[in-house]
Amino acid sequence: MELKLNSIMHGFLLKDKEVISDIHGEGYLFEHLKSGARLIYIKAKDENKVFSISFKTPPEDDCGTPHILEHSVLCGSRKYASKDPFNELAKGSLNTFLNALTYADKTMYPIASCNEEDFHNLLDVYLDAVFYPNIYTKKEIFMQEGWRYIVNEETGELNVTGVVYNEMKGALSDPESLLQGAISRNLFGKTTYGFESGGDPAAIPNLTYESFLAFHKKYYHPSNSYIYLYGDMDIERCLKHIGDEYLNDFMRTIELPEILETKATYLQKLSKETFPTDSDEDTGYLAYSVNVGLCTDEELTMALQVLSYVLLETNASVIKTALMEAKICDDVEGWFDSSTYEMLFSIVAKNADLSKVSEFEKTINQTLERILKDGLDKELLTSSLRRLSFLLKEEDYGSTPKGLIYGMKLMKSWLHGKNPFFCLRHFETLEKLKDPNYEWNILVEKNILHNTKKNILVFSPDKHKEKEIQDEFLKKMHDKKDSFTENDIKQIKEDTKNLEIFQHTEDTPEILEQIPILQLSQINPAPSIPVYTKSRVGEGKQIFVPLQSNGIIYLKLHFDVDCLHEELLPYAGLLTDVLGKLDTIKYSYQELPMVTNEVFGGLSFQNDVFSKNTEDYTGFLTVKSKFLKEDIAKVAELTKEILLNTKFDSLNSLQKIVRAAKIKGENYLLNYSHLEAIHFSVGQLSNGGKINEITSGIDYFHFLVKIDKMLSETPEVVINNLKKAANCLFTQKSFHISFGCEEEDINKAISMRDFIYENLDPGSNSKFEKFSFDKNSSSLAFTANSTVQYNIFAADFKKLGYSYNGKLQVLRTILNLEYLWNEVRVKGGAYGSGCSFQQNGICYFYSYRDPNVTETYKIYKNLWKKLETFNATDREMTKYILGTINRLDQPKTNAEKLNDAINKEYRDFPEDFEIMERNQIIHTTKNDVLEFTDLLKDISLLRNYCTIGGEGKILANKEFFDTIQKLIP
Repeated sequence: MELKLNSIMHGFLLKDKEVISDIHGEGYLFEHLKSGARLIYIKAKDENKVFSISFKTPPEDDCGTPHILEHSVLCGSRKYASKDPFNELAKGSLNTFLNALTYADKTMYPIASCNEEDFHNLLDVYLDAVFYPNIYTKKEIFMQEGWRYIVNEETGELNVTGVVYNEMKGALSDPESLLQGAISRNLFGKTTYGFESGGDPAAIPNLTYESFLAFHKKYYHPSNSYIYLYGDMDIERCLKHIGDEYLNDFMRTIELPEILETKATYLQKLSKETFPTDSDEDTGYLAYSVNVGLCTDEELTMALQVLSYVLLETNASVIKTALMEAKICDDVEGWFDSSTYEMLFSIVAKNADLSKVSEFEKTINQTLERILKDGLDKELLTSSLRRLSFLLKEEDYGSTPKGLIYGMKLMKSWLHGKNPFFCLRHFETLEKLKDPNYEWNILVEKNILHNTKKNILVFSPDKHKEKEIQDEFLKKMHDKKDSFTENDIKQIKEDTKNLEIFQHTEDTPEILEQIPILQLSQINPAPSIPVYTKSRVGEGKQIFVPLQSNGIIYLKLHFDVDCLHEELLPYAGLLTDVLGKLDTIKYSYQELPMVTNEVFGGLSFQNDVFSKNTEDYTGFLTVKSKFLKEDIAKVAELTKEILLNTKFDSLNSLQKIVRAAKIKGENYLLNYSHLEAIHFSVGQLSNGGKINEITSGIDYFHFLVKIDKMLSETPEVVINNLKKAANCLFTQKSFHISFGCEEEDINKAISMRDFIYENLDPGSNSKFEKFSFDKNSSSLAFTANSTVQYNIFAADFKKLGYSYNGKLQVLRTILNLEYLWNEVRVKGGAYGSGCSFQQNGICYFYSYRDPNVTETYKIYKNLWKKLETFNATDREMTKYILGTINRLDQPKTNAEKLNDAINKEYRDFPEDFEIMERNQIIHTTKNDVLEFTDLLKDISLLRNYCTIGGEGKILANKEFFDTIQKLIP
């Protein structure tokens, strides 16, 4: 069907259309004449169809209104009266993406699906949610998702809870998240980008229900909406659906929000703030931040992205090198945010000597002045542009559909009234930057060095701040309670009771049936099975996965860690942190990143463990790379250089790398505490899990802290052990390989394999021995500077006599989206929770940003009692099965296809495993689910807990734990 300019279809006027060759698509820009809604359709040969509706939602304070509203509109609407349509969709749709996203200036509601009917079902639920939410008739939604007062019946103390409130307590508990907020506050002041759109926990309770509703009325109107469609779809059906069912109900309004440039200027202004810590160290952060221009300029945006990488993100980057050589800090990062109208560029010094703030600023300015005189390093610039070109060509966005990424990109211009399609012409823009005469110096001078919209921030640790925050909160609660009348307290208790009734009242079957679901006959009965061939390379395995990869080769070299003695095992983790960064015989610490970017599209080192059961496993140090086939000879040479010629005795470089790894590791522990606690818990039960913990978990981080100290006191021990570990690992005896590429390129990959293999030493003649560790279930807590908790319970169900069955995946869907969601998140106030049942016999239950400890473990323990009364209808069982199949059927990137083949091979799955598992899932009945009651009951008798959380909360529950220790020593 041809779409003609200025034609009208179902109330939509086609105002513009363009061919966008960079994404192999056609762009169509519509306006809905009656309501004023804007709509873009990107026509592309992609069955993964995307829809999103976005609203410009500039925050007016730190109360988090946009964020709370994002949660709340998905809690029931005009056509879909269920308390949680979002969760119902997660249970039983074939979505490939289902979420809602709060940005600093906009809120997006995106969905995606490869199934046409499912796509329209999702689209309809989302449109009804944003335009006709139940928030106006059910205050309980605001109380549940936003915040509410609660009164302790025993002590009479007043407290605050709520899903977003607890989410933001967790989100703003690590120093770097707090630093980002401090930078924005000091650069933008009390304007859109100076406020915390997600909500500051100290300010969230200032939001009234009336203001919350007023925000929706003001901003959630079609005239302020941006609707996006992408993929291979019936566009006429979509326009009719959106226009006739929703937009025609509204008249255009001219009261639209406008985000203006910040008028205040910050000429070298110095700011000082503090962050809470439980560490004795007095180092903190220094930040040099600049308002660098508008995101509507795609050329400026991409140029600054490249410049940030060149100046700050490699060991050859001049500003990073200058600051570290001046001993101002242990690590440097560039933070560039182009998601906001006014873009933010920050140079962040970590573990910085805060007394050197003047030297910090002076060093940056002097380095920028030298760039104006001498120019950027041409080799580093060229390799950085090549790296960006590779990433744009590959388009690997993981689990996020590429069509959604396009939609997010074009919002930068579209939200602010500029041509939205220009943001998708990235290769055209990249070619401009590759011009040898491109004026990088002007960019450095105008947008950074001589930019008056600048701020220098000193961000200092304060051991007393957390207590001060808690004391201030308690006083505020005390004063607030004292100001309440008896009627106020009565009202709080009545509101709490009404919320409990709301939460405990189940949706009727009639209400649940309002949400459409597919039939099992509409899903593909055949599973996606990893396609690969396997052969031998010496004593190791070779896996080849045929791909449509556009000339890109995905390669993994695996080295068996069983060759190591136990005392060297953590050094396999350390090798992944230093290889590819540390000097080699041929390349210095500064030169190596330039050469790497010139050759690879990506190069990284990681530890992989594949557990068949809690005893048997395969563990590797893996070299992971991707590159263009024409570069394979260079890739082979550089890979050999890094593996065999790294200079572990380059002490100065080694110290820098370890300190940077320690900083990165600490930040990861604080931001992904639930994952680290899961790994730790599994490590108490499984040999493979313990190896994972020793080489990349909490144990490894504690080892890294010791290594940092040893490099100052006994560096020869560390250096010798690194050499020993490398010599043991990088041998023919330890060697395995996996790769994916076009079948016509297989010989190129094999030639590289042979080159690497032939250059390795043969290795020891002795047989590798598997590691075996004591498996001691325990109850352990790690205290951290956090105001929320992460509670994990893990068990080995095979040890209890149960075997794995695909029906366990349906049980997982039911527990996650029925019981854990309702008990831990909705009623308990945690941001998230879930469980997993793995083929190797391990199962675990987790909570995320949870205000509770023992209450959550009690929920885990009592799941069998909930399951005992399970009485799903046929429709509900269909829903659970669909949701389970959907989790397995997500579209795969090329890298994921290679990973799936490796996972199947090294976990020793049967040839027909996927077929067998899918059949078990599809034929799961209510009685099958009920039969898992005994499994959950037996698991509940075990005791293998791990909590990461605030010291006060953990100490208040200290009787529950065998051991309590600091997460960050």
